[in-house]
Amino acid sequence: MSRASANHVNAVELAGQAATIDCSLELPELPWLIEAGALKGTRASARLRFSLFEGHPLVDVSVDGLVVMVCQRCMGPCNCEVAESASLLVVARDLEEVPGGYDAWIDDPEHMSVAGLVQEQLLLGLPLVPRHAEIADCSGVNELQDVRASGPTLEEKQRPFANLRDLLDKSER
Repeated sequence: MSRASANHVNAVELAGQAATIDCSLELPELPWLIEAGALKGTRASARLRFSLFEGHPLVDVSVDGLVVMVCQRCMGPCNCEVAESASLLVVARDLEEVPGGYDAWIDDPEHMSVAGLVQEQLLLGLPLVPRHAEIADCSGVNELQDVRASGPTLEEKQRPFANLRDLLDKSER
């Protein structure tokens, strides 16, 4: 196994050697996630295993990460755990049919972006609506519950049009 940074690798050469790459990435190395709203504390680790399939480099990628996003309930930071894996055939251009029914990773096989592949898997694993798993974990929930508890009850609510019928009846007379 070799360690790699978020640079480019020759997938054809690595596939011929059946190599494995382990890498760790922090938020500054993940610009696609920054665009998606990731916050400080975001990090990921990945393992890429290379092999050949019908002359094309095949990458078995496994990504584990913690992406800090804005909770859509409380608007505070929320940790989104991501665990994704895929088998991708590295191809230079979009093919209608990828051999073996694999999904394609479109990139230059001789200059493949490790960070791009990891970011793609992280983005695929993000929830559609980031939020805390439990509402009790949301920041400000206790304050909101206190406000609701101290607010008016149904019986105490003002009803400005409650006696409108009486006023209309008086005006008709």
